[in-house]
This record gives sequence, C-alpha cells and structure tokens, in this order.
Amino acid sequence: IYNNYYKDIKKNIYISHKKKILELGSGDGNIKRIIPKCITSDLFKNKNIDRIENIYKINFKKNSISNIILIDVFHHLQFPSLALKEIHRVLIKNGRIILMEPAMGLIPRIIYKIFHYEPNGFNLKINWDLIPKKIPSSDQYFAAQSMPWRAFFLKEFNLKSKYKIKLIKPFCDFAFLLSGGYSYKALYPKFLYSLIKLIDKILTNISIKIFSAKMQIILKKN
Repeated sequence: IYNNYYKDIKKNIYISHKKKILELGSGDGNIKRIIPKCITSDLFKNKNIDRIENIYKINFKKNSISNIILIDVFHHLQFPSLALKEIHRVLIKNGRIILMEPAMGLIPRIIYKIFHYEPNGFNLKINWDLIPKKIPSSDQYFAAQSMPWRAFFLKEFNLKSKYKIKLIKPFCDFAFLLSGGYSYKALYPKFLYSLIKLIDKILTNISIKIFSAKMQIILKKN
C-alpha cells in the first residue's frame, strides 16, 4: 500500500538534479525503496533515518531543497503556518511540498472516528496563522486528522502568496482502511489487493465527498 503511495509521489517530484529531496516524518524510512535518493528524517534515529529534523526548524540552507515530502505529517502540525514558513525558506523557487494525508469523506470519516486513536478534530478551533514565540519542542504531541481536509479541500487555510496549489486529489482507499493500518489485522488477503484498488477507483469516480479516505496535495513555492 505504502509502496504505491511512494510511486504516486515519485510521479509528481519536481526535477532539479542539483537539489535534494527531503522527507520529514519518515517513520521507518521505507520511501527509499521507491525513491532511493530521498533524504529521510524524523524526530528520532533508526537505521533507515538519515538525520533528525524538526519541521519547525529545518537544518538545511536557504533554497537548498527541491521537494519536501510529508506522509501523514500535516495533521500533526499544531502550527501549520510556522511549518510552511520554514519549508518555504529551504525550498528552491518552484520547489514542491508533496503531501499524503487522511481525507474525510463521509464513510471513512466514521471509520477513522471509531477505529483510530487520533481525534478527527472537526470541532477544533484552529488558528491557521498562529506563529508561536518560540520553536515548539520535538516531543510536543498534536493530532487532528481532519486538518488536511479542512485546510485544502474546504479551503480554511489561506496560503497567501507563498504557495500555489498544484493538486488536491482525494481518493477512496478501502485498500488501506481494510488493511487494518498498523493497529489491526488485515481484513482481506493480499491477493485481493488489486481488486479492492479497482473498487476504490470506481468509488472515487462516484463521489469523493462520500468515499475519500486519503488525499494527495501538491504545493508549489512561488
């Protein structure tokens, strides 16, 4: 499932041979299976993580990165404006942020609410423009699964003139939901994956507002 996410991300990478590709919040660092030259980073170190990074203070020079990849990271950002400001600093002109995040179609929203330990956060009052006086510590936990949906699909977040939205692509993803994620056992055998992906494609075409469980977002630095 994640390999296919990485492949979709790879298709949308902005090509700049002299600049780096950085993933923030890499988890196990598995993206290297599909994008070998991607620099992996997280708040902790393991064998597949190249460096420790805090999204609110990225240890790269100005205009040094062509693409920043965030998978299930944006909905953990208590201060999205601060994060995007810092990303803007390190991205080259026309550089991209490529995000893969939860989407809140009607049915997946219910499934996330029942089975996922993180709150949906639809009732959370978010000050999208808030910039804290000091850099938040790396152990400060926050989660609101609906943030990407609210920010980009419902257009609550004003990107002003710093970024242009190149893509907002919600899609049905029962292949992921029925896999159990990292918390539950899979509800289908692996050989049915291709069939479920086909069903996902059909349901996406029927209604993204009802069936969307994931979304890909691409922002381009102005």
